Amino acid sequence: METLFNSPDKFASGFATVDGYKTHYLEAGEGNSERLLLVHGGANDVGMDSYRWYPTIVPLGKRFHVYAIDELGHGQTDPPRDLDDLGHVRVRAEHVIGFIEALDLAPVHLVGQSQGGWIVAYITIKRPDLVRKLVLIDSGSAAGSAIPKTGGERQVIEVDGKEVAVDGSGELPYFKDVFEPGTMIFKEGIATTREGLHKLAQTTLYHKDRVSEEYLDHLAELSAHWNGLYTKHMGKEYWEKNGMAGASEMYYFDGAHMRDHVHKISVPTLVIWGRNSNKGLDPGFDLYKSIPNAQMHILDKADHFLWVDQPEDFNSLVTWFLGKG
Repeated sequence: METLFNSPDKFASGFATVDGYKTHYLEAGEGNSERLLLVHGGANDVGMDSYRWYPTIVPLGKRFHVYAIDELGHGQTDPPRDLDDLGHVRVRAEHVIGFIEALDLAPVHLVGQSQGGWIVAYITIKRPDLVRKLVLIDSGSAAGSAIPKTGGERQVIEVDGKEVAVDGSGELPYFKDVFEPGTMIFKEGIATTREGLHKLAQTTLYHKDRVSEEYLDHLAELSAHWNGLYTKHMGKEYWEKNGMAGASEMYYFDGAHMRDHVHKISVPTLVIWGRNSNKGLDPGFDLYKSIPNAQMHILDKADHFLWVDQPEDFNSLVTWFLGKG
């Protein structure tokens, strides 16, 4: 399979100025008429960028003109001017809107995973004129995994085949492996050692042996660049002030969580989830059922980075859905 690491001649790296921010992106499939924008998830103090799509960009570029953005505070893109907004999904979403307009991509297919799924859902609701079709990938952020529903009833979700009760704190079972209790601060060494980065990458995968050395090299470079900034602005003081509940407020807008807005999505939508997702399987079902004109596909033996666990099936599925009709 052609990836970013073994096929450097099949994609390009570019920069655009968006609202004054130097914004990095990857591009493949120039000349194809249909445009597709890949929007990645959160950084988790490492600054993980568009390279997380490494098995996807080149294969999808055979059918689409693919763009993959480094969001604010990720990869080679600038941090937000107000560092209190570092990692904030709504701020990042507005920046992605600016990127679409700056490169004149609309109408564009939007594909987003995890926090990136929240971002592309937000864009589709706020600016449907920009969007052709929508793909939401394992987005616990949009589904509200582990966040109580209206009324405060306790949730029981399936995580990797096991039923788990969540207490409404926003914490999920895998947190205990990488984060300090009650926070999303990495345990010592997770973001700053190769062994720790390897462990972090494995938390997103069903096939633990698919963490490549090239990907670890890239994560190490990103962490060296970003970890200090995230530690300073989203470290102990941030979590003492906000806690998990306060940090989750960014997933709300216009008075409600994203999951209570997704019924407004009007474009054709595909929800893809991993059967073994560390975000839980049930929130994916609930998200799918709330979106009109939606389809859902569950990939077996696949976790949060399901396109790495099942790259051929993922690429074929996305190509089929976006290309049909």
